[in-house]
Amino acid sequence: MDIKHYMLQRFTAKKYNPAKKIPEPIINQLVDLLRYTPTSINSQPYHFIIASTEEGKQRVAISMNKEGLIYNKNKVDQASHTIVICSKTDMDEAYIRKLIDQEYHDGRHNPNMTKEELINLYIDYMNLHKIEHLDLQAWMAKQCYIALGNLLLGASLANIDASPIEGFDPKILDAQFNLKEKGFTSVLVITLGYHTEDDYNAKQPKSRFSKEELFTFC
Repeated sequence: MDIKHYMLQRFTAKKYNPAKKIPEPIINQLVDLLRYTPTSINSQPYHFIIASTEEGKQRVAISMNKEGLIYNKNKVDQASHTIVICSKTDMDEAYIRKLIDQEYHDGRHNPNMTKEELINLYIDYMNLHKIEHLDLQAWMAKQCYIALGNLLLGASLANIDASPIEGFDPKILDAQFNLKEKGFTSVLVITLGYHTEDDYNAKQPKSRFSKEELFTFC
């Protein structure tokens, strides 16, 4: 497989064809791709909202219904599907124990540690961010961006156009889905679908700094 081909063919769609819908089998594959995103200590500190109905998409689009964000609202209105990636707002020992219980249920365990030792190790990692660095929310949000990267490449492999969006009002979006009450907050919105023929960005060349500037090989 030519990975570079798929990296070069993807772009951020600016206009979607509302008449073209993504087949359900492809959406199911993208959902699985999000589910199996790698995260630090397998923390999975996120929740995904998959909006495909007009009602669902409008609940997302209302967070962009203001000056300066309308262009993003149009993407949600026209796209086949819209995904909201939500980050946990806190993490505690109970969550870590639930996580390890799931790992053991799935047959995943460290043969060099007891279950309790593994729980304590994960709690130490969590507290490194929660207590020492005081960046727990930022650390959890970073895991959401790993999911975004997975989704963008997966969409390109499936010949699906995508647009990552940070231009929305998270307070409005959180209220639409009662996210605060559930222990989450919206971090990213991604629209998925098929671009229109007059989407200027589809024909733009890539522009990146040179390898010499971006990489150090040693």
